[in-house]
Amino acid sequence: MIRAAFAAILFSLTAAAAPPQVDWLFPIGAQRSSEALAQIGGKFQWPLKTWTDDAGIAIVADAKKKGFFKITVAKGVMPGPHLVRFFDSNGTAPPRVFFVGKAADVPEKEPNNEMLSPQAVDVLPAVVHGKLQSSGDVDSYRVKLKAGQFFIAQLDAYTAGISMDALMMLRDARGAKLAFNHDAHSLDPRLVWQCDRDGEFLLQVAAFKFPANSTSSFSGGANHVYRLTLTNGPWIRHGWPHGATAGTKGSVGLIGWNLKNNSAATNENSSRETVVAVDAANGPLRLPVTPWPQLAEREPNDTNATAQSFAAPATLSGRIDKPGDIDRFAFTAKKGARYRLDIDSFALGFLLDARLSVENSAGKELTNNDDANKNRDPLLNWTGPADGRYCAVVRSLLRKGGGEYFYTLKIHQPEPSFSATVAAPQFAINAGVTNEVKVTVNYLDGYKGKLTVAAKGLPKGVSAAPVIMEKKGTATLKLIANNDAKPHNGPLAIMISAEDKIVRPATCALTSASVNNGVPQGFPDFIIPKTAHLWLTVLPPKPVAPKKAESIDPK
Repeated sequence: MIRAAFAAILFSLTAAAAPPQVDWLFPIGAQRSSEALAQIGGKFQWPLKTWTDDAGIAIVADAKKKGFFKITVAKGVMPGPHLVRFFDSNGTAPPRVFFVGKAADVPEKEPNNEMLSPQAVDVLPAVVHGKLQSSGDVDSYRVKLKAGQFFIAQLDAYTAGISMDALMMLRDARGAKLAFNHDAHSLDPRLVWQCDRDGEFLLQVAAFKFPANSTSSFSGGANHVYRLTLTNGPWIRHGWPHGATAGTKGSVGLIGWNLKNNSAATNENSSRETVVAVDAANGPLRLPVTPWPQLAEREPNDTNATAQSFAAPATLSGRIDKPGDIDRFAFTAKKGARYRLDIDSFALGFLLDARLSVENSAGKELTNNDDANKNRDPLLNWTGPADGRYCAVVRSLLRKGGGEYFYTLKIHQPEPSFSATVAAPQFAINAGVTNEVKVTVNYLDGYKGKLTVAAKGLPKGVSAAPVIMEKKGTATLKLIANNDAKPHNGPLAIMISAEDKIVRPATCALTSASVNNGVPQGFPDFIIPKTAHLWLTVLPPKPVAPKKAESIDPK
């Protein structure tokens, strides 16, 4: 019996521990060409190793101080959000967002709760890294502004995976309220205010609990970290039009505040996105790239008779200028031809809850859509009933309009395509074991042909036979780890290859629409909504549990 008990203890000690759990990272960003000290919270063994999606971001654990890292960001790293991972021999935590900024970093200094004793931020632009440390915490920052300047305060938290619903309020030196914002596009606030006089002003930051409950008090805790960009200088909001045409040089209008230029050049680009250098605290500007022309709306276009004419395919950038405004775009369709009409507004960070419809030359509505695929933006798949002139009609479902009600309307004949997704961003397997990875393969818009699903980047001793798909469904990749497979942690890619040599990666969603915080359809999108950067952990063989000792009959 003693031998059996000892064996059970040994088994429990040699059984694999859980992968690291990282609940928060602070700060969640750093300036280019800088070094920073960061801390994580959660449950983990020490030290942890790290991975980043850009080799210019180095995160090295402090071997003597649990939970602390030295972060070095190189000069050439692209500003914006990046993904980082923390892992050990037992596996990896899910990826987290880390921002690379252009403005100087300013650490929050407590106490700064009281309006009469705020933390001074004397040099703008600046990026403040703060934490609402306990329930009821309010952080206060003092800035100096001049009359005529636009002051912009942008807070990043929820869209970086942090469970808090932040708000901001701007006051003058006497405490009078000047501006307030709770939710901009997402649960993260953005406050824009034009200064009406020289002076000192106070910005206060607080947060409600997320998901919301019946309490109305401010929330706080070790995981309530945020990144706050403050500037009275250039800030880019978006381009006009909102995209670029593939393979052509051109220019795009710049819309924002305090900008030094009102346009910028776009280079030839064949990828899905192009980057435009902009002298702004939140630059550069990223623009989607389409194979067809990018057009801008021209008023008046409210009626069928005055509809703006264009040749499909095209992308049109427009705005619902005021409540009740309606935009119409006329195009020629062929009988039996299939067209896709697709609006992006909410997906681009704007406020238009659009209603999209198609009407004939007589003004009769033929079809309409409000929300598509559980998203706020509408989409229509429509087949022309006869040769002739038709109008795409864009309006606000709630009859709202204004400066933040921009949109893009894409009209084209969809080409057959495919995509693939996985449910998790990481996988683990023990040596001597076979695990299954489910890959959901979608055949889109009548795509036909064989697709090959294969794992790339497998370490020595681990294999997975490619899976051939001939229609939409689930491909099951069987990861087979040999008995002598060595422990491993590293990136994994799952690629889908077509017979015409087109190759696309399987992606994993990093957000969920299942939590809506009481808002219709919620705010499901993170600043990085999905990733093709998957991860594989190979663990040692599973220990064999000891057999129970046979009882001995005393007789």
